[in-house]
Amino acid sequence: MGSMPIFLHLSLVFLSAHSPMAAPAKFKPAPKAVTACVAATQADIQEALGEAVTKGTEHTEGSESTCDYAGDGGQVSITIHRSVGKLDVPSAIADLKAALPDARLREAPGIGAQAFFVDLGGDGAQLFVIRDDREFLLVSVLGFGDATRVSPAAEKIARKALDRF
Repeated sequence: MGSMPIFLHLSLVFLSAHSPMAAPAKFKPAPKAVTACVAATQADIQEALGEAVTKGTEHTEGSESTCDYAGDGGQVSITIHRSVGKLDVPSAIADLKAALPDARLREAPGIGAQAFFVDLGGDGAQLFVIRDDREFLLVSVLGFGDATRVSPAAEKIARKALDRF
């Protein structure tokens, strides 16, 4: 998986850079805030991929919750981002295109308020789902096959996660 995590990192950086956030120490999530590991469970990931993955590892920092699942040569990361300010999606998309010129961005209609795939060729795909003007979900499926193979799994995971948060 060598360089694959950089795709996830770049994607999160660009969307986060276009959403004003309070300082992490001052952020207080809503009492009912669902974490990424609750929104997309190990069973959800395994069902969508048709492959076994490890139990999720949760990382929460400020307004973001990420859950990582590992499988044979691949990783699935689920991120829920809640912003105190409105997301600037057009600018984030432009920055993603500039940072990942070999990636293909395509719409994913019918999921959330707006959704799009970032196809990373043989490395996999990421699905960004803008839930509203302050929340987004990112499903990153890397190392389990090319974008055409893993995109349906990413969509299935996203739909289940959106029902839970």
